[in-house]
Formats: sequence, C-alpha cells, structure tokens
Amino acid sequence: MTPLTIAKLNTRGCRMALRRSQVLSFLREGGYSVIFLQETHTDPTTEDSWRLEWGDRVYFSHSTIRQAGVATLFFPDLRPEVLGVPEAVPGRLLHLQVRIEGLMVNLVNVCAPTSGPERLQFYQQASAFLGTLDSHECLVLAGDFITTLK
Repeated sequence: MTPLTIAKLNTRGCRMALRRSQVLSFLREGGYSVIFLQETHTDPTTEDSWRLEWGDRVYFSHSTIRQAGVATLFFPDLRPEVLGVPEAVPGRLLHLQVRIEGLMVNLVNVCAPTSGPERLQFYQQASAFLGTLDSHECLVLAGDFITTLK
C-alpha cells in the first residue's frame, strides 16, 4: 500500500480568496495525501471556488462564515473510493468512509467548540458517533480538539 501522508491545519478562516489561495498553495507544496482543515468559515456558496482552486476532492461540513467549519481534502493523485460523507455534528465533525487500495478507512475531522459547556456536549456527541464505527476498520481522527492540559 502506498503510504499516506496526513496534515491537519486550523486555518482561522479561509473564506476570502487570498487567504484560501495562500493556504491551498502551502498545502499543495507539502504533497500531503489527506488534509484535515478546521475553522474554514465556509458556506455552500464558496464550495465551487475551493474546487476550482484545489480540484474535486474536497468535502465540507459548514458552520457559519465567522466560526467553525471543517474540510477534508485529498491530494489530486490520491483517488480513494468515497463510500459515505455523513456530518456527525454539522460544522464540527465530518466523517468520510473511504476505500483506499482495498482498505476501509474512516477519516474523522474534528473542530471542537471553544466554549466549555458546548465542548462537553460536542464530546458527548462525538463519543456516541465514534462508537457507531466498525472497530475492524482503520480510523484516522484528526483536528482541533481545543484541549488544555493542567
């Protein structure tokens, strides 16, 4: 199997064309197979611009133009078979079930809330969702977990 290289980046907003172009250029140079982006601040009206700049291998879960939002991108050379794209928590948790060279992989992109009470509720939802995944399949969990260690 071809090795996968994975990147994750909190973009702090990629709605505007210049910022989006800078981020996508940086990621393109890295040559990553799978890219998890958080805090994209996208909505459905920006999807065409993303696909025009990156290609058709971009999957979104939108929130608002001021917060949250996640996107999962595949480098153009990687052509996984995408079997499902459920939004477990809209704008916060995007799950892609893919087959890569015969291997089933669950790609889970996380953008946790910054507010404590919202974060607790989010983690309860995320935990319940992760419990539904097939334990015999590969799991790649990446994102911005907004966690502090004491």
